Amino acid sequence: MMIRKTTFLAVAIALTLGVATASAQSGDHNMMAMNDYMAVMKKMDQAMMTAKGATADQTFARKMIAHHRGAIEMSQIQLRHGTDAEAKRLAQKTIDENTKGIAEMESWLKSHGG
Repeated sequence: MMIRKTTFLAVAIALTLGVATASAQSGDHNMMAMNDYMAVMKKMDQAMMTAKGATADQTFARKMIAHHRGAIEMSQIQLRHGTDAEAKRLAQKTIDENTKGIAEMESWLKSHGG
């Protein structure tokens, strides 16, 4: 009976330590992602704040390009740090759509004196 209790306790402790270790690693990974997100958001905000054009239309395009670049960078963080397949699919979709949007706005700026 004593061996059973000792074995049970050993297994319980091992499982608890395993969960704690996995949780700590997950927490560290999430903290790295959060730091990356904060850096990208700061960079994006700065780029959006300083983007200007000769017209309201050009200013809009430049600010949106900065916004889309931030969305792409945040999506790349998701691809590096995320674990959920659906969230990763959404991140890749965001990259694809925003890459296309940037190209369209840059093309528009080029053809409109920007």
